[in-house]
Amino acid sequence: MCRGELSVLGEGYFCEVCPRTYRLHAGIPDFRVFPDPYLNWQEDRERTEIVLKALDKYKLEELLEYYWSFSDITPVDLRAKFIRSVRLGEARARRSVEMLHEQNGKRSGPKKRILEIGSGTGNFLAEAVGGYEKVVGVDIAMRWLHVSRRRFMDRGLPVPALVCCCAEFLPFAEASFDVITMTSTLEFTADQEKVMSECERVLDSRGTLYINSVNRFSLASDPYAYLWGVGFLPRSLQAKYVYWRRGAHYKTKTLSQAELNRIARIKFASVKFNLPDVSQTVVNELSPLTRFQVRIYQFLKRLPLFPSVFRQIGPGWDVVLHKS
Repeated sequence: MCRGELSVLGEGYFCEVCPRTYRLHAGIPDFRVFPDPYLNWQEDRERTEIVLKALDKYKLEELLEYYWSFSDITPVDLRAKFIRSVRLGEARARRSVEMLHEQNGKRSGPKKRILEIGSGTGNFLAEAVGGYEKVVGVDIAMRWLHVSRRRFMDRGLPVPALVCCCAEFLPFAEASFDVITMTSTLEFTADQEKVMSECERVLDSRGTLYINSVNRFSLASDPYAYLWGVGFLPRSLQAKYVYWRRGAHYKTKTLSQAELNRIARIKFASVKFNLPDVSQTVVNELSPLTRFQVRIYQFLKRLPLFPSVFRQIGPGWDVVLHKS
């Protein structure tokens, strides 16, 4: 929290200024200042123990099914959708890695150090681990960091550095990374402006921040509640509406293009909103109606007038930000 030096201990790290000890949990350091919005400290510890006991027994998809069988906050009808999303995560991650390489080719200097904020089940890390000298994944949920270890085990990949922390309090020195990526993460953070500030702080002067985020005013259904029109409601009513319709807790703050642009430009000189593509692997898993809608979207966004319209009402963006 004070951004001072940390002393390395056998069981974790110690800050002499605060003073405060940050311990390891099964090898992963825990630098959290506050818990994630869905589970408190004790609940997260209990779920993490469930994951650790099953980590060597199940492959990733089986582990997720087992994990969600203990969940009392995720409705049964949404669990299968979430598992499918995790299964398709690597296809989306490959597209993100390709886009990053394309963007980095336009900037001077090699990009060797990459940080993913909200690494979740590790889909992006699994694609990036061979392409950068330093790969670090952080997440506010200890349980998901341990779940992600199963993905690397399944693929025979070395487990990259995993750190449990809040995006608003990154435990890294200034200019520690060349690239930071956030996919479907910013909308779950408690203080989005502070997240932007932290990203700017730990990025190199020529660094790139890549954000994939959902559009609050999208004409598509909300991808976290699987309901249409959530973003058009006042924020004070969104969670109540989702609970009424789905019986699920909704603690998400999606942003409009104007809102995201405003908070991004406080710290970043260059902010570019791109319309994302959808990989064919993902399209093949969609329902016939949704596949048709995606094809219409992909066709229209190539026409002259539609990109500016879709930035306002489309499903979301790939946002590329530079400090200078």
